Amino acid sequence: MKRFAAWMLCAAGLPLVAAAEEQPLICFGNEPSWSVDLTEPGVARFATPDQEAVTYRGVATRHAFLPETLWRGSPAAGRDLVVWLQDSTCTDNMSGTKLPVTARVSTPDGRFLSGCCRVPAQAGGGAAPARLEGAAWRVKELPGVQSAALAQLSRPVALRFESGRLSGFAGCNNFSGSYALDGDQLKIGPVASTQMACPEPGSSIETAFHKALSGTLRYAVDGDQLTATTAAGDTLRFQREPPPTLAGVNWKVTSFNNNRHAVVGVLGQSSITMSFQDGQVAGSAGCNNFHGTYTAEGNKLQLGPLATTRRACEEPLMTQEQEFLAALASAVTWSIDGNVLDMHRADGERAIWAVPE
Repeated sequence: MKRFAAWMLCAAGLPLVAAAEEQPLICFGNEPSWSVDLTEPGVARFATPDQEAVTYRGVATRHAFLPETLWRGSPAAGRDLVVWLQDSTCTDNMSGTKLPVTARVSTPDGRFLSGCCRVPAQAGGGAAPARLEGAAWRVKELPGVQSAALAQLSRPVALRFESGRLSGFAGCNNFSGSYALDGDQLKIGPVASTQMACPEPGSSIETAFHKALSGTLRYAVDGDQLTATTAAGDTLRFQREPPPTLAGVNWKVTSFNNNRHAVVGVLGQSSITMSFQDGQVAGSAGCNNFHGTYTAEGNKLQLGPLATTRRACEEPLMTQEQEFLAALASAVTWSIDGNVLDMHRADGERAIWAVPE
């Protein structure tokens, strides 16, 4: 019947699609994890765990008969992002939550993703979650853990809330999962983590963190401070982290891609460093110094040709240097988790890991 009605509209010369009023939505999916923030009319922000959000500007159109809206937009440079939004119940396979909209996403790099969309609390008249979401929060106080123990960690315990996806570092391992907001309630869904063994106090801190950050908590944001209170009355306290910055930091490389599908550590006593400032990248490749140009837009990165000094070093330093410089030249995105700089290639493989000197 719907097809017949659509045929009648075409025969009458009437359009099947028309500009649509955009309903605020936050869409997300799992395996791989992704999110699209559609809370601002004419704007979509697409993000994955290994890259910051890319902003697209576009419009939504609504089919005359099908319960479906199509959103299409372009970035500052590059190909379009296309989002299909269907008015049908969708079940989040991480939390089991039923949501009102099913999403399909076609990305500029050719991926086709599927997931669900939720209506943000502010769209339904509740408290806006924007102050909680989209920022990194560092743990300041954790029930059962002394502040001195937290200070011993080389990397702080921190987490990030973004469009129904939760991710962070718990003291030993990285973790990810799902969450939902309902007024001042923060509902934590299933959480998965890496399985690295760590010395104390990291292991005990991680256990205490996952125990406290589970189930339903009541949260409140006051400026740069976040509190989350458990059902037992224990309180976690967090400090909002400043936005990450690539430039102005002297980075010490800890590992890099050797272009044989492996990320390897830096050799022995050798040191590889790099710094980005005012469009110039420079550092030490382990034997020779190097320099070149770069451009950065958001978390996107483009390196120009790299030049080096001409010092000769023994093997395997020279091979390491060549592999590192190739890894740096291949990096197209960057992100910072805690104090770790994570750079990736266009094919998604990790290019470089580094920490501040």
